[in-house]
Amino acid sequence: MHDLAARVDELRRQPDSARELVGMLFEQSPSYAGRGTNEAERVRGYVLASFETAGLPPEGVPFVLEELELGNNPYTVAAAARALRGAREVPADAPALLVRAIERLRGADDVVSFDRFTPGPARADPVTALTELARTLAGLGPDARPALDELRRLVESEGGTFSPVVTAELATAMNALEGARATPAAGCCSEHGIGGATPVSLPGAASEIAALALEDQDGSRLSFFEAFAGRPTALTFFYTRCQNPEKCSLTVTRLARLARSCEAQGLDANVAGITYDAAFDRPARLRGYGADRAMAFSDRCRLLRTLGPFDPIQATFDLGVGFGPVTVNRHRLDLVVLDPALTVTAQFERRLWRETAVLDALLAAADVQAR
Repeated sequence: MHDLAARVDELRRQPDSARELVGMLFEQSPSYAGRGTNEAERVRGYVLASFETAGLPPEGVPFVLEELELGNNPYTVAAAARALRGAREVPADAPALLVRAIERLRGADDVVSFDRFTPGPARADPVTALTELARTLAGLGPDARPALDELRRLVESEGGTFSPVVTAELATAMNALEGARATPAAGCCSEHGIGGATPVSLPGAASEIAALALEDQDGSRLSFFEAFAGRPTALTFFYTRCQNPEKCSLTVTRLARLARSCEAQGLDANVAGITYDAAFDRPARLRGYGADRAMAFSDRCRLLRTLGPFDPIQATFDLGVGFGPVTVNRHRLDLVVLDPALTVTAQFERRLWRETAVLDALLAAADVQAR
């Protein structure tokens, strides 16, 4: 760990180091291998905060927006807010994501520091995660005006939740957003990621894992081919020990809604989730987890686990997931759409996927089959 922290410190001092720092954010990076969740989160936060001075390149933006949208660790969310200060072009949805992050962490604020990897002595003027979020909003100034009403509503409804220091920082941010509308410089804001995840082209086939053995929530055993071939498929990934309700729990809830939308549309499609944590997520656990999130199980709507190694699934779909000594230590959101021949036609990654967008991708895959 000391060597990794020293390398990040070194990169912070070097020009043109941002792309190497981005490489440390991928969940499959050696930076996370074998680390526990808390340790992995600290590494990620320390790397993210480095972009404030190293500069945030375009390829680093999705990681920052992901953390602002989904993160529940004050340290990493605050680090993402700092990273945003290094962006040459601020994504258009960043201000709203900053406000929602403030709302999400309003009862879980904590002191944060990014001066060194190892926590040092307490500062006389401690800075908290909410303070970092508010300061980033203030730094965006009038360009964040579209988020002003949402921020004002949050402060008015939850004002008693915030400490006096945070309340003052939020007031400063509102004043900055209320300022006279500046004329944006060319390219000051980008449209990156507006409205959640959009499908990423991922050509290829899943036929090499056709014989992979799976088991569903009822204990029924079948191959990957038997589970998914012959119909378009929306396939996502989760695990029941996930501690972030914005990730796996919400994913399965949305999966259940997607299945109902397919039924309402008369679309003959598979909707399924495969756990990262097969040894722990046995059939009864899968069934209870899905039932608690309104899944109506059928031969077209399942939660499954692999009966062998998970590696072939991860490699086939290039999944963003890392593993610690016990279970997953970090994962992104991933959903793939397969056509009836098991060809990958779309992948939604890192951001919250819209059910309507996935439904459109399924309809397109079904249309390919009809032609």
